Amino acid sequence: MKAVILAGGKGTRVRPLTYMLPKPMVPIVERPIMSFLLDLLKQHSFDEVIVTVGYMANTIEDHYKNGADYGMQIAYSLEGKMVEGEIVPIGLGSAGGLKKVQEFSNFFDEPFLVICGDALIDLDFTAAMEFHKANNATATVICKEVPKDEVYKYGVVVTDEDNKVLSFQEKPSVEEAKSNIINTGIYIFNPEVFDYIPEDAEFDIGGELLPLLVEKGEPFYATAPSFQWVDVGSTKDFYTANMMLVNQEINGIKPYGKEIKPGVWAGINCDINLDEVEIEAPVYIGSSVRLEKGTKIIGPSMIGSGCIIKEDATIEQSVVLGYTKVSTHAHIEEKIIAGKYIINPLGNSIDIEETDMSFLVDDARKDETIMSEEQKDIMEMIKNISELEISK
Repeated sequence: MKAVILAGGKGTRVRPLTYMLPKPMVPIVERPIMSFLLDLLKQHSFDEVIVTVGYMANTIEDHYKNGADYGMQIAYSLEGKMVEGEIVPIGLGSAGGLKKVQEFSNFFDEPFLVICGDALIDLDFTAAMEFHKANNATATVICKEVPKDEVYKYGVVVTDEDNKVLSFQEKPSVEEAKSNIINTGIYIFNPEVFDYIPEDAEFDIGGELLPLLVEKGEPFYATAPSFQWVDVGSTKDFYTANMMLVNQEINGIKPYGKEIKPGVWAGINCDINLDEVEIEAPVYIGSSVRLEKGTKIIGPSMIGSGCIIKEDATIEQSVVLGYTKVSTHAHIEEKIIAGKYIINPLGNSIDIEETDMSFLVDDARKDETIMSEEQKDIMEMIKNISELEISK
């Protein structure tokens, strides 16, 4: 079966993480979001996958290549052009991107699945396809029931008693919402849907194509099965998803590696003396990590591969991406450490280089630096980094 992963967006709400990676490649416990989707697609016999790419397209293409490592065939459709050796994204909209694929090769010759590359889900795709076919639908939207007080965040879907879509409400107020069934951005389409998508134009699925299908009276249905859906659409979502996976709250997935003590997983080639450090589960520790004497790791926390946590430093309920060095006596609480950024879950960040704070958090691959007396004084003042005023 055939599927499309929409992976071309810039992911502005996940910045500064997406300054370094396209959103589908942002790691959840050291694994790109898109890899979890490919696993799930494979489980449900989707073996031909088109990935629409734009922003940082090469990063995605170089990682997944032709899909052989996943036992499927993967191809890419670029929404952009090359300018002076750099890919410049040109947005076509989610529906416009599908149209480009179809015009190139007539690839879609059977019902196909469309899904965004930035969500962790455990949807039964097989059952969803069966629902679509049983209704002889041109289109099916996969929905989810949410608490009524959360509908303002989403596009609300209104259906009749036979699950046929009647209308949409885009982020209505709680008082105005006609239902609490929301659009998850997962769709199944028949090839005839392309009759409604213009050529060479930016065209959106949710905002333009779906209302048009309703207007034209096409057989268009919604189904709201029970499934887990973790939308990683913001920095807060990224933080939450990492905490959830370490807690084994996502699809029953356990962190990768060896369980060195109950609820603590670690990779290989680590320098960790469990008698000299304190680790409160649940915690994930990547490969080639050094925890020096007196280190304290309080879960849920994620320590990426290649990290060095210096003597008497504390990491508490935080996500520390790979090759990070945390200095002696530092206290990192409820933060994301990513490259040169210290980020709180709401997305506010400090640029370590611009603020000259590399003595606190730095690249673990750099030579050891010696703190000045002034820096030592500053360190004493900010042992608990949660007291820092984080500014954009």
